[in-house]
Amino acid sequence: MSTAPSRRTRKRVELMMLLVAAVGVWGLAHAKQSDKNQPIHLNATGHLIGSQQSGKIVVTDNVTLDQGTFHASGDKAVGYTDPNDTSQWQRVVLTGTPARFQQTQDNGTLVHGQAQTLDYRVSENIVILTGNASVVQEGRGSFQGEKLTYNTDTGEIEGTAAAGGRVHITLQPRSKPAPASAPAKPASTSAPPKSSRAPAPAASAPANAPASASSATAPASASTSGNR
Repeated sequence: MSTAPSRRTRKRVELMMLLVAAVGVWGLAHAKQSDKNQPIHLNATGHLIGSQQSGKIVVTDNVTLDQGTFHASGDKAVGYTDPNDTSQWQRVVLTGTPARFQQTQDNGTLVHGQAQTLDYRVSENIVILTGNASVVQEGRGSFQGEKLTYNTDTGEIEGTAAAGGRVHITLQPRSKPAPASAPAKPASTSAPPKSSRAPAPAASAPANAPASASSATAPASASTSGNR
């Protein structure tokens, strides 16, 4: 006999559906592929307890972790080496108020997140953020929940809500190209406007005036000026 899925399971499925829709709209933004091949540097200003040979190292105060473009920080870190190869980190757990991380993606955009605990599973290429977790993909969107899992290799994000809580996704709208400007209208080919000034009537000699040689050779301006 089948049972109805739990509330937590339904929320997880709903979130994954939203993430799939977001990937369909925006396309998957891959994290920096070269980061996983870089060495991991763990630094702090406090104390160091343990050794790689023991499989566990604890460092405190202003802790930073660097691997290529991946950077994380917190108040305390507990590192675990690979049981089969103590020269390799298997996971590093950072805690803080909050602990933070950031990574540059292949397209040059930045991903950053924070939570009370960052569990960097080096061998699995994931960061598990727990406790008021948030991850922001700049220019794309943000994700909030009690628990988020960020894949440092593919850039994928998976989320889970706390009991009685919610998960939240905010997607940035894609910018629309500016509309093309209307082409310039061609110059008008219509005839130039006619002058509103009527031409002066041609002067004529009186009907009873005798013809003379001087009237035949009068200047042309006299017949166009309108004044004598």
